[in-house]
Amino acid sequence: QVCAQLCRRPCYCPWVPPHCPRGSPLVLDGCGCCKICARRLGEPCDFLHICDQSQGLICDYSAAGTGATCNFEDGEEGCEVNGQVYRDGEVFQPSCKLQCRCLDGGFTCVPLCQEDVR
Repeated sequence: QVCAQLCRRPCYCPWVPPHCPRGSPLVLDGCGCCKICARRLGEPCDFLHICDQSQGLICDYSAAGTGATCNFEDGEEGCEVNGQVYRDGEVFQPSCKLQCRCLDGGFTCVPLCQEDVR
């Protein structure tokens, strides 16, 4: 019933799809009508404005009174670095000179090049 109230048929979408920020793919809105930018970790969401499911995010309504935000499905902490979402414990390389690990919502990095250690 909520879907029927929010979704109009036929769909009315802008002619040009939105230009999404880096790391946010174009997806269909909650009505399955128009292309929108998927919401990222920590961003507000609702039935129409959906989270980036390719990053394992869901619209989390558990925070009372603050509205829903995109969070990991299993409640894990995660990190967003340069528009890319990493799960807690995941190791990644944001550049050829650094190796990082996501931990408890933050990240730590170590240099991979000898000259950077000095």
